[in-house]
Amino acid sequence: MELFKRVYQNLQERRDKILNGGINCVPFGLPRFEEELPGIEQGKMICVTANAKVGKTQVADYLYLFKPVFYAMQHPDKMRVKVFYFSLEMSKEEKYRQLMCHLLYYISKGKIRIDPKTLSSTANALPEEVLEILSSEEYQQYFKFFEEHVEYIDSVKNPFGLYKLCREYAKAHGTQHTKFIDIEDNKTHEIKSTEVDDYYIADDPDEYVIILVDHLALLSPEKGGDIREAIIKFTSDYAISLRNKYHYIPVLIQQQAAAQESNDNLKLNKLKPTLDGLGEAKITQRDFNVILGLFSPFRHGLREYEGYDITKFKDNIRFLEIIASREGGGGTVCPLFFDGGVNFFRELPLPQDKQNMEIAYRMLERSQDKGRLFFIYGIKAKLKHLFNK
Repeated sequence: MELFKRVYQNLQERRDKILNGGINCVPFGLPRFEEELPGIEQGKMICVTANAKVGKTQVADYLYLFKPVFYAMQHPDKMRVKVFYFSLEMSKEEKYRQLMCHLLYYISKGKIRIDPKTLSSTANALPEEVLEILSSEEYQQYFKFFEEHVEYIDSVKNPFGLYKLCREYAKAHGTQHTKFIDIEDNKTHEIKSTEVDDYYIADDPDEYVIILVDHLALLSPEKGGDIREAIIKFTSDYAISLRNKYHYIPVLIQQQAAAQESNDNLKLNKLKPTLDGLGEAKITQRDFNVILGLFSPFRHGLREYEGYDITKFKDNIRFLEIIASREGGGGTVCPLFFDGGVNFFRELPLPQDKQNMEIAYRMLERSQDKGRLFFIYGIKAKLKHLFNK
């Protein structure tokens, strides 16, 4: 009855936490979508998939990096966060510039919109006011918190290397309980009492440890292996161990196979991400608690999708779907306003909600009005309070 007692106690603790104003998941900020997927839960493994250049990394960053980190900063009494971000495609510096663009947009509530090209003075010099804002005390506290709780890693790419780094963190921040079991030796048939791992207790039960891997096809195969074996080894062995043993949250980005966008699929209207379309290793689908797919109808020349006028939104709309879930909700679709320059998503109102759709269209116009945006971040400091007012 030892297992029953431990599970029952956990149920009581989770119930009491809610009654006392705590949380059992970090909300996404997508109200309708959260009716099926409430948020980020400990001990769940997530797959985010899409075709190339659709925004799978950006939606993963928005939901599983920015949301939990900012929530932890604003609610230190409810949860803590640690993110291991294995950036297999982009450098740490490039990821940090994306953070800066998102943070400028986030803190200013959309008043400051600068994409990475502008931030890097690619064609024109970045206005000095932007550098002043980034170095201000308000923004520095965000960057300080982010660096204390997020570890960008672009030098470790083999499956065991990723696993080892996360496992060492677990050993340093919790206690592994063991038990003795009787095992029969295959050769001598002698029964021996052997000590094995039983259960793990974290030092901080309210710490959410997120392991974000972008993306699986860029893992370095172990000696003598290939990329398919590397993906399966990390997903079906190491990531499952981190989830089940330590209650960590692996968020693995897996690209759809190129054939998913073939002419045959276009004719059959089968362009959305699917389980069968997972690239390199479809077998990984069995390991995830939730598989999320991101779809861009504009990319395929569709004029209307799910009741939304794609000719108006163009590339500023995405559809996030729960492709599969162990706890139901498969097929749930969330329409999202998308601004790739600042890595921002917002749940769109239903298409028949005319009043709120007009608000969404105005938000869309602001995101596309580059002249206005340059005017916003060119305002002198002494005039900012008037603009905000």
